[in-house]
Amino acid sequence: MKPIYLDYNATTPTDPKVVEGMLPFLYENFGNPANVLNEYGWTADNAIKEATESVAHLLKCHPHELVWNAGASEGNNTVVLTLIRKLKQLEPTEKIHFITSEAEHLSVINAFKAAQQFENIELDIIPVSKEGIVTVDELKKFIKPHTKLVSLMWVNNEIGAINPIHELATFCNDNKIYFHTDATQAIGKIEIDLQKTPVHFLTFSSHKFYGPKGVGAIFTRQQIQLDALIHGGGQQRNQRAGTMNVPAIVGTGIAAKIAAEKMHDESKYTRHLLQLFYSLLKSELPDIAVNGPAVEDQQHRSPMNLSICFSKPANLVLLQLSSIAFSLGSACSSAGVTSSHVLKAIGLTPEQAQSTIRFSVGRWTTEDDIQKAAKTLIEAFKPVKWQETNA
Repeated sequence: MKPIYLDYNATTPTDPKVVEGMLPFLYENFGNPANVLNEYGWTADNAIKEATESVAHLLKCHPHELVWNAGASEGNNTVVLTLIRKLKQLEPTEKIHFITSEAEHLSVINAFKAAQQFENIELDIIPVSKEGIVTVDELKKFIKPHTKLVSLMWVNNEIGAINPIHELATFCNDNKIYFHTDATQAIGKIEIDLQKTPVHFLTFSSHKFYGPKGVGAIFTRQQIQLDALIHGGGQQRNQRAGTMNVPAIVGTGIAAKIAAEKMHDESKYTRHLLQLFYSLLKSELPDIAVNGPAVEDQQHRSPMNLSICFSKPANLVLLQLSSIAFSLGSACSSAGVTSSHVLKAIGLTPEQAQSTIRFSVGRWTTEDDIQKAAKTLIEAFKPVKWQETNA
């Protein structure tokens, strides 16, 4: 029996309909979309256009504002590095100041640190609230006359906190500051409307909403022109070179279609599962604490994430938890749970960080899964009574 899968934040299973739609582009429709002089090429090219339109529909943006890439980590680095080039071309002697938060994904934080080291930009990595959120009032404290970019994630991958992106992006837009958001944990879970929310750049990975791994895209507002990070044959309107991953892009388009249809119902269902899970655990383990916003806070908490601090380090009971698949912090840096920068940013001690487990549910999680997982966790973490130890 495989473990009960409660690690949807790390990666979602690829939807069978996505796999089914991808298969023809691994076999008979194997053409290169850059060559539309034959049926193989134009079939692939048309499939990419259809997938792009599906993602654009989900995000409520124009298809030409999307460029396909290998995922959010590439997209995050692309925004930072290519924007620096643009700014230096426009004003070679002007100082550049960037802002991000202590709770961002490491592909954002480390891209900013590299820019600080190699491009000589000024950098502020600002604090978050105990719920893991950045407000406009807090952001204002760090704005400088030469602030050029603010990057804040839409939904936190470790603790599920939802930032007020509309307010943050509007503030930056009004003050002529570029705003980027890593929306990897938001797409397909909560509503994103880029017609109403004035972000300048948005990045995501497909495998977080039931698409394939190794593919994603970057949204860039139409009026912004950035140079390509990867140069070559001029694919994607000279914005990213390289032969396009047609099967994965097709799969992402299908995943986006499914998300557009199912998102609201699925989010309601997964919230119900999380509330059930928490109530079962809390009834037997009253000392547990939720990291991030409250379980019932639908405005500020992801509908699929629950980060819980238990009464003792999780590594002491890992063998007892082998029937559950979960993460100790971020799946991208699970080996470093004792130094999770997100848990530290919200004020947890090293001991509390070591006692934290991240659970995340999704499309195929059942109430029976929740009941069984809760029972296993209660047995592992419930204090042993003195009489039992001396029986």
